[in-house]
Amino acid sequence: MKTYHALLLAAVVCSVSSLEIQSDRSPRIVNGINAANTPYNVYVLYLNSGNSGFFGGGSLISDRHVLTAAQNIAGFVRWEVGLGSTVFGQLSIQQSTQAIAHPNFNTANRANDIGFIVLPQPVVFTALISPIQLPVLGRNLPYENEEGTVVGFGFNAVGGQTRSDFLKVAYQRVIPDSRCVGVYQITLPYHFCAEDVIQRSNVCNGDLGAGFVVAERRVDTLVGVASLITASCDSTTPTGYTRVSQHRQWIRDNTGV
Repeated sequence: MKTYHALLLAAVVCSVSSLEIQSDRSPRIVNGINAANTPYNVYVLYLNSGNSGFFGGGSLISDRHVLTAAQNIAGFVRWEVGLGSTVFGQLSIQQSTQAIAHPNFNTANRANDIGFIVLPQPVVFTALISPIQLPVLGRNLPYENEEGTVVGFGFNAVGGQTRSDFLKVAYQRVIPDSRCVGVYQITLPYHFCAEDVIQRSNVCNGDLGAGFVVAERRVDTLVGVASLITASCDSTTPTGYTRVSQHRQWIRDNTGV
């Protein structure tokens, strides 16, 4: 399984045309450190009808649903999801042909950049695979200056050429909305931004769709979906996240979660 998946991934990345993947779409959590067990994390490989695509992240929210960015869904027809390990070669793989992007997703400005993949078989919850809590309806998380985490597989540094074999974690803090709108053309409160000014850890294209998680009343809670980064994928510009709480009712209506 490990050898097959590695070969498939290499073939997929090489086969994508320049229109689908620009040269700066390098997958990495920049300056991240090795993550501890993160049972909700999902690696997502998304493919179009020509078997070309790219990869990103997602979060398990039930035994059948993976929440991710709509940009990982719209225009694609097949998804491989990996769960259950912080070691890339030990991920448990499922293939899905069913996913739903938010009906009002806008590719130009990433408005409503949220959706979910439906797993063909329910996963069995264990210490290594379990869903993340979502915000309660009506609670507009996260708060300004609140610290959260985002995880992903990928390169270890800006300009890197080798994907990490281990899941990486970045610690970021939510910045004021006034700064966020100065970086990205977004409509508040549907996005928020977060950054790490100490270690300069950050998200890159290969981790878009990954979850931003905070401790809400001491329970890990998924409050954001990685949606926006700069073209250079640097370590100093804040990451833009889709705010999950603004889409909470849509998620419940379509997944029952």
